[in-house]
Amino acid sequence: MKMPKSSRSGDAVKRASLAIFFLVLLVMSFGLPLVTAQTVTPSGPIAPTQESTIQIFFVACETTSVVNFSGSMLPGYDIFYQIFSGPGETGTALTNLRQVQVDGAYAFSESISYNAGATVPGGSSAHIHIHVARETNYDSIAIHTDVDDVQDGCNNPQNPLGTSIDTGSDPAADAAADVVAASLIQSPFGGTLNGSITITPEPIVVIGPRNFDGPGRTSNAGLVFAECDRYSPQADPGIVYDTDNVVIFWSWFAKTPEQIEQHVNAALYAIKLNSAPFPVVTRSEPERRGANYFTFYTVSLGNLAPGHYTIEYNLTWSSAISDGYNDFGPNTANVSETSTCNFDVRQNGSGGIAYNNMYRPG
Repeated sequence: MKMPKSSRSGDAVKRASLAIFFLVLLVMSFGLPLVTAQTVTPSGPIAPTQESTIQIFFVACETTSVVNFSGSMLPGYDIFYQIFSGPGETGTALTNLRQVQVDGAYAFSESISYNAGATVPGGSSAHIHIHVARETNYDSIAIHTDVDDVQDGCNNPQNPLGTSIDTGSDPAADAAADVVAASLIQSPFGGTLNGSITITPEPIVVIGPRNFDGPGRTSNAGLVFAECDRYSPQADPGIVYDTDNVVIFWSWFAKTPEQIEQHVNAALYAIKLNSAPFPVVTRSEPERRGANYFTFYTVSLGNLAPGHYTIEYNLTWSSAISDGYNDFGPNTANVSETSTCNFDVRQNGSGGIAYNNMYRPG
């Protein structure tokens, strides 16, 4: 039986009203226009079968920005962000690179002030550059994205307020100066690896000894991370001279000192330089850096003859261990770790150097 036209129209109005009600309810639940939130699907080192998500709501204000992050984070990963003026990946840095420490289900908000004197005038744009990466290595990127906002007033934080860690500047911010920023790989001598490395080409001819502060030199030249190829370019040793005291190092971190000792007791390292093993390796006591404890393994080699060198890094465990984030060793998803580091040693000066002849260049 056909319904009277007026009844059908009334039902249509009711359905439309009901749809609007649920839309308004949804918007009220989030407290923001839905189009301003961005959900990113993990890629890269995070396996597709594992869940790691981030929802972003970014508000550019005149002298501050409000950032809102929520989702689920795999163990050992954190959020890194930096705010710039202008849309897209343009403009100047308004903040340093910040690290947000999250784990599992999280909801984080922060009101972050711009660098001294920096503002975003009304009607102007700003953007937030976001990476999800290993908590100790900004460049092991699993997720990356940018979100823009036009400065049309501020907003209240959506989630519980927290405080991120200031890690310094973003490599993208230094590109114009031809400088690669420091990685977050911890140095056995304090701070992080390298600091900076200029990439301007060297002159072909140099009169006298080469300048130790010249192009391509890191701020701790001669310090070589055994897994540098895995974390290139930030772990690149840069130009190493035969006058440098070469130190090879690697490390292990965990949530607790007990987990460090568990690793030390089970770790089976097989590390070689140009196929020759290291007869003497020094290990540091566990030390706390940030939220984790680190132990460092170092090998002091002195002066190496000019030529090419390759470090072969292989790690297995005699029994299963945990670093507080993942399990390693037999019958786990991480039975071994394998990496390399390739670097060259160049001649500096006129010779007369006592080389370490245990390791011959390739």
